[in-house]
Amino acid sequence: MQNRPKLFILIGLVLGLIVSSALLTVYYFKNHKTDLQKSEVLGEQTEVVYELPSEPPKDLNTLNILLLGYGGAGHQGGYLADVIQVAHFDFDKQSLKFISIPRDLWVNLPDGKSAKINTALTMGSGDNMINSGAQVAKQMAQIVTGLHIDYFISIDFVGYKRAIGYTFKGLEVDVPETLHDPWYPIEGKQLEPCGHTPEEIAQITAQYSGFELEKQFPCRYEEIYFPKGLNKMEGQDALNYVRSRHGSDAGDFSRSERQVAVLKALKKKIFTMDVFKKLPQFFADITKHTQSDIDWKIAEYLAPALAKSNSFTTDNLVLSTQNVFNSGKSSSGQFILMPKESWAEVNKFVQSQL
Repeated sequence: MQNRPKLFILIGLVLGLIVSSALLTVYYFKNHKTDLQKSEVLGEQTEVVYELPSEPPKDLNTLNILLLGYGGAGHQGGYLADVIQVAHFDFDKQSLKFISIPRDLWVNLPDGKSAKINTALTMGSGDNMINSGAQVAKQMAQIVTGLHIDYFISIDFVGYKRAIGYTFKGLEVDVPETLHDPWYPIEGKQLEPCGHTPEEIAQITAQYSGFELEKQFPCRYEEIYFPKGLNKMEGQDALNYVRSRHGSDAGDFSRSERQVAVLKALKKKIFTMDVFKKLPQFFADITKHTQSDIDWKIAEYLAPALAKSNSFTTDNLVLSTQNVFNSGKSSSGQFILMPKESWAEVNKFVQSQL
């Protein structure tokens, strides 16, 4: 398998943002039905008059939200989607299922070209590149899953670390299995020569590839370790936990499992945090590095239903070579994944797991 980009964004945070936004919307508008607020979130002084229903909307049976993680400015390939998952809420079954879509999946894009699905986010245009690119990503996710994608939420690397570390003050993550990775990349040392001359580096590069090439430059890496059980994680810790490439034989597919572990910790934190006294600043913090097509009115509609999701069963479905995909090479030599049979069969498999 070819080298992966070095940035892996935690999907759990993104879901947490919509859940927390919904919960705070419920609390705020129920307890401040008429109020004057002045903040960078609500804008200039505005009279807020809302009446939220006490019960979830009766016509809201399921909800599908595309969750996208990307590096952002300053990172190589910063607008390629490194995390692509669909959060599938089933309000009748009281369940939440994460559907993990591998970024190496080979698809036909709207412009007629074939490419990896993670490039869909880069196809935006106009003033808001991420928002318009996310609409393309929604189309692609719908083709893969067969589900109608209602909304998207995206977050970049900086927003993730700041939210976990500063806004949520760290998390208690129940690690399901010990993660030990002696080859975790150190930020900023990607090009360190590690004592090799330029001539030696050229020779090493010609001789080795992939992980074997990485091993020739040990100074670029450090050891990370997360024992099984409860682990206190700050922003960088949580990033390391889901970013690790060599702590599990399952690679990218294992990261999806770890994302769910952090998600559960995040949900627990959201439902216990006393953030209501500083609501405007809290919203400013968590939305600073996120983009979405969910606005305040949509959040108001979704809030009563999402407020009940704390008791939902949470599971994930990893679409991989173990079920619906085969691995292969593109005409240019890229590692790619393709359906074993057809998209219709992939859709059928997804539906059978919901």
